[in-house]
Amino acid sequence: MFSRTTAPLILALLIAGAATACAQEAQPADRGAATAGPDAVVGTADASRAKGAEDAPVQIVEISDFQCGFCRRFAEETMPAVDSAYIQTGQVRFLYIHYPLPNHQQSWAASKASLCAGAQDAFWPMHDLLFAGQSEWSGDPQPVDRFRAYADEAGVDRGAFDTCMENDQVASVIVNDLMQVSRAGVTGTPTFIINNETVVQGHLSFDEFSQHIDAALAGNGAAEGGEPEE
Repeated sequence: MFSRTTAPLILALLIAGAATACAQEAQPADRGAATAGPDAVVGTADASRAKGAEDAPVQIVEISDFQCGFCRRFAEETMPAVDSAYIQTGQVRFLYIHYPLPNHQQSWAASKASLCAGAQDAFWPMHDLLFAGQSEWSGDPQPVDRFRAYADEAGVDRGAFDTCMENDQVASVIVNDLMQVSRAGVTGTPTFIINNETVVQGHLSFDEFSQHIDAALAGNGAAEGGEPEE
């Protein structure tokens, strides 16, 4: 469990790791841009996992693993309501940080797939498809074909997606996330850092999670939460 005093350090470390690329969000790569250079792929992929108004009063970082059951529950049961109630209304900016746990053998590949889709501005559609199909690919020793099918469903250019996956073009983003998470001392997923004050761990319902967001909007964050997956 993290204290309120350590939360600002955690958030600062994680945001600093993604800040450079996120600054490029206003210039995303076009879908189907199969000839985009490696730097453009990495920059757009990195920026794509942040959504919401840049000047939103509440900034939320989620540290997550696509093979984590609690993370899937949050993505399917809580995140849609957070998106409609807070992100789309300009109150929250949300950043996804990758933390593929070592005991989840397919999680690294899933993170790559999300970012390779993100290089074509489709991180969040792929995020939703990966969590929805978690039971399909998590036990598959060769899940890439399933990820290609999700990429087709997300509407990304298959050639560019395959090139990104085969050449590990976004691996540096995941490695950087892992380094920042390790430095911050986070050990489980999902972990959420809200506005430099609140650390919430484990799956929470929308009603429970919204209490933390409302407290942050009111300037009254409090550090607590459920049990994360390790």
